[in-house]
Amino acid sequence: MSAVAKAKRPDRKFPRYKVPLKARLNGQIVVVSDWSIAGLGLSDIPAALQLNESQPVTVLLATNGSTLEVLLNTRLVWTDTSQSRAGLEITDGPKVTAPLTDFADLYLAGRVVQKDTNIYVLGKSMSESQSIKSSVVAAAPSAGEGGMVGRLFGLAIFAVVGIAAFLFLFDVVYKRLFTFEAISASVSSEVVTVFQPRDGVVEMLSLPSEVSTGQKLATVKLDAPDLDGNTVIDIVSPCDCYVLAEARPLASYFGRAGTQMLNLVPKNTNPHVSLRIPFRQLETLTNNPVVSLTYLDGSKVENVQIKSVPKVSEYTATQLEVIVDAGKELDPSAIGEPVYAVFDTAPWR
Repeated sequence: MSAVAKAKRPDRKFPRYKVPLKARLNGQIVVVSDWSIAGLGLSDIPAALQLNESQPVTVLLATNGSTLEVLLNTRLVWTDTSQSRAGLEITDGPKVTAPLTDFADLYLAGRVVQKDTNIYVLGKSMSESQSIKSSVVAAAPSAGEGGMVGRLFGLAIFAVVGIAAFLFLFDVVYKRLFTFEAISASVSSEVVTVFQPRDGVVEMLSLPSEVSTGQKLATVKLDAPDLDGNTVIDIVSPCDCYVLAEARPLASYFGRAGTQMLNLVPKNTNPHVSLRIPFRQLETLTNNPVVSLTYLDGSKVENVQIKSVPKVSEYTATQLEVIVDAGKELDPSAIGEPVYAVFDTAPWR
């Protein structure tokens, strides 16, 4: 006795889901009763379909706040006209069916919730799951231009920060290798000092900022008459000078002979800058370094000329005096003001 083997229905390769979806077939909306990433089960189909016939179907993934339309190419594999049902096989590749795959992943992760006929996706809208290579009618907003602007802005910031860091490091290394600062520097000039000739009471006059030769500066009332019988001596200016400073701010006081009374600056004298540098930097002076001066008013003068290096008058092993040109016109009132001095020994300077 022989037995006839019955054809076995092939096992499904992909799980099918019962989440109801909608689809557009031949211009009419039908119900997707079950589906997988490889096929669709349709209900309420409008008319009889031919087996193995290619059918373009648009699957509508309508969730809260968004609707994604995925156009698929399918082939009819079975139909039941009595129940108006049909089964379609999706013939497109995984790039086109990517939205269905994402929706299935969300469903398996428990993020797809169905209430009545509405479908909700927790924490994500289906428009965000669209593949950029899928044939989609209603696409999510593209961020291509915004992304390009953001990348360009980021590159610009990176370039600016990089250039700033490079310039900062270059400045630090340059100053470390080729520059050094003066220990001290100040505006200086030739000064004429007026001393008190005899003991007595000094009466200072109210002086202007400029005096001429022979102009009376002060009087000294002597304790006793001198050899000529004078009891008062007039102190006069020895030059056409600027009045730099008075030794004492008092209008009247008793002073001893040889006491400093006034400091005067001759008008024909140009102020200069006197500075001190470490003695070990003496060799750099022979290489004609570039000297830069910065004054209290914020003005800066570069490449000033070294006028002289006074002889050492007393033993010192730490500092060396250098006289440099001021580099600009200075008011006599600036004499004594501190100056910031820098020497640049770079060979190309």
